[in-house]
Amino acid sequence: MDQTHPNLVCRLKKTLYGIKQAPKVWLDKIGRYFVRSGFQTSNVDFSIYVKKTNHEIVFIVIYVDDLIITRDSDANISDLKKLLKQKFETKDLEELRYFLGIEVIQSLKGIWLLQKQYALNKLFEYGMMGCKPISIPLEQNVKLSADERDLVEDTTMYRHIVGSLIYMTITRPYLSYAVRVVS
Repeated sequence: MDQTHPNLVCRLKKTLYGIKQAPKVWLDKIGRYFVRSGFQTSNVDFSIYVKKTNHEIVFIVIYVDDLIITRDSDANISDLKKLLKQKFETKDLEELRYFLGIEVIQSLKGIWLLQKQYALNKLFEYGMMGCKPISIPLEQNVKLSADERDLVEDTTMYRHIVGSLIYMTITRPYLSYAVRVVS
């Protein structure tokens, strides 16, 4: 602040990285660019952009400042990356290998999504690395009731564990029943 004019403030002419409005401004800016380039926002999720032409379909998924681009031709992906690089400062990480705690393995047989490292990190974080694994996460038809008073000491940690388990159901759907019961 200027000592000679203590009642004056500065007005930003553009959003700076790190201020709370920056993610929204960025999403609006890149979203407008994609719409001008012929993409449509998905009806399911505002962070997914879709462009359909006669012979191809392009999907772009945005998470904060990370983009996943997929389409039916590698050459066309390269063209799109070049266009993005002209408009925005970008870094190409090539083939998708890891995104939001999910490992992506691609082969001619298909695409596998794994969360092994995420699961190991959570086991370590919650002090459960020495726990014995079981094949069935919860017996069917188990009923938990509010009358059973094995109280949880730290409800915040319990919520974090349940949230981590919910996220793991992305790649481990067999956990869904058990996670639903404990949540």
